[in-house]
Amino acid sequence: MQATVRLASGATTCATQLGRRRRAGRELSSAAAASPIVHIPKANIYRFGDPNGAHPVLRDVEWTVHEGQSWAVVGSGAGEKTALLETLLGNMRLLPPPAGGVFPFLAETPSTSRSQSRPLSERVSLVSFSHRPRASGGSFYDYTARYGAVREEDRVTLRESMFPEESGLIRDSLKAFFVDKKTEMDEARERKVREERAMHFQDLVKKLGLEQFLDLPLVALSNGQTRRARIVKALLDRPEVLLLDEPLTGLDVYTRPTLLDLLHSLNEAHSPRVIMGLRTQDPIPVWVSHVALVSHGRVHAGPKDDILAKVEHNPSTPPAASVTSDQSPRQESEALVEMQDVNVKYHDRHVLKDINWTLRAGDRWHLQGANGSGKTTLMSILTGDHPQSYTQRAPSSLHLFGKSRRAHATASLRTRIGVVSPELYNAWPRARPMSVWEAIATGFDGGFVPLGPDGLGVGLSGQLSPEERAWRERRVWEVLDGLGQHRWCADDLEREPPAQFASRAFAGLSAGAQSVVLLMRALVGRPSVVLLDEVWAGMDEAMIAAARTYLRGGGVGAEQAVVVISHWEEEVPWGPADGVRRYRLEAGAGREV
Repeated sequence: MQATVRLASGATTCATQLGRRRRAGRELSSAAAASPIVHIPKANIYRFGDPNGAHPVLRDVEWTVHEGQSWAVVGSGAGEKTALLETLLGNMRLLPPPAGGVFPFLAETPSTSRSQSRPLSERVSLVSFSHRPRASGGSFYDYTARYGAVREEDRVTLRESMFPEESGLIRDSLKAFFVDKKTEMDEARERKVREERAMHFQDLVKKLGLEQFLDLPLVALSNGQTRRARIVKALLDRPEVLLLDEPLTGLDVYTRPTLLDLLHSLNEAHSPRVIMGLRTQDPIPVWVSHVALVSHGRVHAGPKDDILAKVEHNPSTPPAASVTSDQSPRQESEALVEMQDVNVKYHDRHVLKDINWTLRAGDRWHLQGANGSGKTTLMSILTGDHPQSYTQRAPSSLHLFGKSRRAHATASLRTRIGVVSPELYNAWPRARPMSVWEAIATGFDGGFVPLGPDGLGVGLSGQLSPEERAWRERRVWEVLDGLGQHRWCADDLEREPPAQFASRAFAGLSAGAQSVVLLMRALVGRPSVVLLDEVWAGMDEAMIAAARTYLRGGGVGAEQAVVVISHWEEEVPWGPADGVRRYRLEAGAGREV
């Protein structure tokens, strides 16, 4: 078994651990006669639509979850962890299928119970942060709307998204809670349910620190705030089992303990039972009693201490990439970005306050800050996506590549600034056929649709010279050679050479593989500035190791500046020895630390 896992910081005393084990033992003995929460006796897991004879995604899976246990599904393979969670919802095929279903305890709910009338999709909820939202139907949507909120649908606040009373949706959703859906609820009963739901909502948003954001447009929330809001929305429907895939990704160090404490209390009360999907680099909470480690097509499930004893333990920080950086930041090199007293305001809300920051060629920066501190807004000012990037006037100023921001067309900035971000990943068009090659090559012109007869783009002039076309083709092959599937796939039977991987359909790749391709897109044109916002989201260990090695070993050069936006210090490919610098945002104000 090859895997590396992390334990959450903070130790418990022997007495505390012993007490927890005794309580767990009593809970298990009292629940022994009851049906398990989850039961997969022994089966292979396949994707729907796979041909006969296809390799299973997971083999010989044996997994049982009993009442009173606290489980984390820890994944080291691309999509394997998520595949196990998706199996619980019936989105993957189990052979042979369990005789009593995957959730035996749901079948034993008394027929008179209100919950018995609810479908499985309401009783078991999956909130996945390793996949894009499905609302767009696979087409591109404008993720920059969050900075302007000019469309009517962009004005929907967090509170309205949870309680759209005027639309009549509340009445329809509440009817699903009752057995007899044909009989109208009396007003008193409906009012009581609304009041209970409202109280539940207020309690959740208070515990997750969302109260001050309730009347902001939903699109204006930060990535971490949006993640918390999605959890609240799932909990409002009162599922009996809540599956959370990568809930810690994108959360700052202050929010993680708050969320974990809430999940712990919910799981202890069985309202709902919580199963978390974690990356191998994520800390495992101390209150988790059992782990299902998904590694190389197998699932190793059991008590946490037993599973962790079988794998290599990483105490704090993953090992550095094996390739030493061959690029040293140059002193007083060319200034690529110069910000002087940059401000962003929305009426009374001051998002960025007098930002002074200079990015030079060869710089390696780690941009830090809590959720909602203004990191994404700051990046949008650089890329030109934010309308206030044009309106910085004396004493404020914003200069990019030696010229005022107003002297640049936004289209030209997209060729000089490479971006990887959760917003870009979610918005990427998947409805139309697009190969990996085409997706990478869109990075030259910064668009979202392949252009030109060979997908290499058309350039700002509308036509590529033979020399430019040859350089672009060579660059696509270079990034494919450095970051293609052959660099991170451990299975000899599934490993593909660059040419074969280049022809794959982008939409058919795993979430992690799509993230790698979008990283290649950001790097392919050798842009002057590279912005890596939560760049490792969805990637497995092998992908991250390959990407770190590539970035440190020449994937970005001394003429480029790189900004890494992450809540995890160890996710930055460069360390102090490489001259990495840190810029921190706190409540909109910034300083080098």
